[in-house]
Amino acid sequence: MIIAILFTHKKAPSEVREEVFKFFENKLNEINDYIFEKLLLATCYRVELYLRIDKSKKVKLLKEFLPSEFKNYAEILDSPKDIFEHIVIVASGADSPAIGEPEVQGQVKRAFEEAKKKGWVKKFLGKAFERAIFVSKKIREESEIQKGSLSIPRIVSLYLKDLNGEEKDLKILIVGTGEMGAGIAMYLRKEGIPFHVATKSKERAQFLKEHANIDTILYSKETLPFYVKHYDAVIFATESDGYLLDRDFLEKSKERPKLIIDLGFPRNVDPEIKNIKGIEFHQIDEFKKIIEERVKEKEEMLSYIRFRAKRESEKFEKWLIREEKILKLFNYVDKRISNIEDKTKIKKFLLYPILKSLRSGKDIEEIIESWIK
Repeated sequence: MIIAILFTHKKAPSEVREEVFKFFENKLNEINDYIFEKLLLATCYRVELYLRIDKSKKVKLLKEFLPSEFKNYAEILDSPKDIFEHIVIVASGADSPAIGEPEVQGQVKRAFEEAKKKGWVKKFLGKAFERAIFVSKKIREESEIQKGSLSIPRIVSLYLKDLNGEEKDLKILIVGTGEMGAGIAMYLRKEGIPFHVATKSKERAQFLKEHANIDTILYSKETLPFYVKHYDAVIFATESDGYLLDRDFLEKSKERPKLIIDLGFPRNVDPEIKNIKGIEFHQIDEFKKIIEERVKEKEEMLSYIRFRAKRESEKFEKWLIREEKILKLFNYVDKRISNIEDKTKIKKFLLYPILKSLRSGKDIEEIIESWIK
């Protein structure tokens, strides 16, 4: 059977997804005789594990791969139809916070290619992901869902790109490593724009350095203002009790940023900073307004995308059920003829009518009658 363990932005916060990713990475490198195929998908908004396993070991697998501290954040799919439909919807960008996000299809494809390279994916997961990626590509072309796709991290990164074009050697600091901060970092890296990330967590800083090669600084509420004043543009995207930056500090400082963007909720920055001469200041609501109209237009496409994904998932389920029956028949015949020397001819004799029936949809009696003639 195929099973999917999903941790997405809808239920699991970024810090949980990060821990889950490290946990899955370690587990997948272990030898396990009841897992036949495996694939790990990790993006800014999701960590998802896809496995083909011995059906009788499902309870054991969930106990091993889903510790109690993660259970409340996970979603489990064990229907091949639901799993295939989910992959299609994810790869099409319809399940992203910004509907139609163009990067996610490439991320799904890279996860699939990486699993193939490691020898983790074979016939069943291979078929699921190859077909789902193909279908998602067709859906994107048909619906044009990616047209004008925008998210707050994307808008902010484009804004910084323009600013970076105007001024050389622009020093950018992203405060926070949640979804907003990670999204902006991803886009800036894609554009080749250098930046630093500030985090309060030593473990998070080490993780980003080792796994993403991102330059990080550790900060506390008291030290952050002294770091901020040395950057040209600072984006706040974290949770905090009270303001991390206030007007008084910047007014007294000789050095200060030219641009401050506050994407935090609650607010990370004293809004009175907007009144300081020489500082351009923006808050999250300004960026939300830009994408609201785009999202309304795209929501109308979702029913069509779900319809297409559902139809294709039904085809995949039929294929999977048929192929699993064929696999069981092969295993059964192997056991039956284990003591016979010339097994090839007997296999063909026993299996031909059954396989022909399964693959053509005709009654086995009709196949046998035609075969004997």
